[in-house]
Amino acid sequence: MSPAWLVMFGALHAEEPEKAPVWEFTGQGGAQIGASSFGIVTLGARRGPASVTLFTDTLDLRYGPEWERGRGWVGARAQFGGTAGMMMAPWTDGAPDTSRARMAFYEGVEGGALRYLPGGLYAGGQVNARLYQLSAQGQSVSDGVSQRRILSTDALVGLWRPQIQGYARLGLDVSDVGPSPHATVELRGEGPWRVAPVVELRAGIAENQDELNLSRLGGLNPYVVPLAGAAWAEWWVEDYAALRVGPRLTAGSFELALMSDLAVFDGQRAVGFAALGGWKKERRFVDLSVGYAPWIPRQDDVGRVSVYVLGGVDWGRRAAAP
Repeated sequence: MSPAWLVMFGALHAEEPEKAPVWEFTGQGGAQIGASSFGIVTLGARRGPASVTLFTDTLDLRYGPEWERGRGWVGARAQFGGTAGMMMAPWTDGAPDTSRARMAFYEGVEGGALRYLPGGLYAGGQVNARLYQLSAQGQSVSDGVSQRRILSTDALVGLWRPQIQGYARLGLDVSDVGPSPHATVELRGEGPWRVAPVVELRAGIAENQDELNLSRLGGLNPYVVPLAGAAWAEWWVEDYAALRVGPRLTAGSFELALMSDLAVFDGQRAVGFAALGGWKKERRFVDLSVGYAPWIPRQDDVGRVSVYVLGGVDWGRRAAAP
């Protein structure tokens, strides 16, 4: 799931707005370490419906007012580090492929709304417009780059309850290479007990997608369809189904889960296994995941183990200055 959708779904669970807005802040950092390694940083501040967040090298400005039975938002985003879509780190046949690597930057605007329905249901839609600039690695923007425009529209229905969350999304991307319809489903369920099963399902189908809007699969971080042990966004896929299942143990501030991943995508399949651990006390947290994919294709000297670690201070509040 993209950061934009992460922001939107996070808003679903936000507390009711207070009469006097207060400042909230977050600071998080981490990395996925493996056959190819990358770090991430999140720094954010918000007050009432307005927020500014830095996702590593992507700046997000957002205004998201809430009303009695719904929420809307408008936003602007700029990716200035050249890492959009992990275009700078493609893989081919089980190894990094620097011959296909490109830097990708974008600027974009978006807007949308959700309507809250009875029983934890919600429905809405979003429009997103982006201008991408693509260049070979080591080439500056001033040297001349190719551009790509993408206009995305999506309709959404979803469910949020304490033990089950999910959504279905149907949309159309219109770009310089033509229209591309797509549909995506995500579902997560877990038991309420100290030792409980966890099941996650992700699936998507699409047509006529190119390298920019293909789904990214592989890795342990929240920006991809997960496959433990694989590299971050190792596969760029059009059609996929991915299942994650396993037991989870909760003990006070600690949580441990043992997960198995199975993914089928574009005529291929992959299996991975992960141990996921977490600790949280008030706003402070640390998450650590270790994954192993014993049967995925690999060239010589390329590993099948990935590690993901994230820690920091979650969104928190202080009283607004008088």
